Amino acid sequence: MPRSRWTERLRHLALAALYFAVVTPAGLCVRAVRDPLRRSWDDRRTSYLDRPAGPHHRPARPAPSPPDPP
Repeated sequence: MPRSRWTERLRHLALAALYFAVVTPAGLCVRAVRDPLRRSWDDRRTSYLDRPAGPHHRPARPAPSPPDPP
C-alpha cells in the first residue's frame, strides 16, 4: 500500500520533533558539563600543542626521491 503525502510529512515532522526534544538537549547538557575542545585558557600550561602518544604515531613521510635521469 503506497504511503500518502500527508503520512510522509507527518513522519518528517515527528522525526524533527524527536530530534529537537531528545538530541538537542542532550548535546547542550554535555557541552554544559565539559568542553570537548578544551578551549579554556590555562596559565600554567607552556604549550597547547598535544604531542602524539604511544606507538600509533607514525613519523612524517620522507620526501620523494627525484626521478632518475634518462
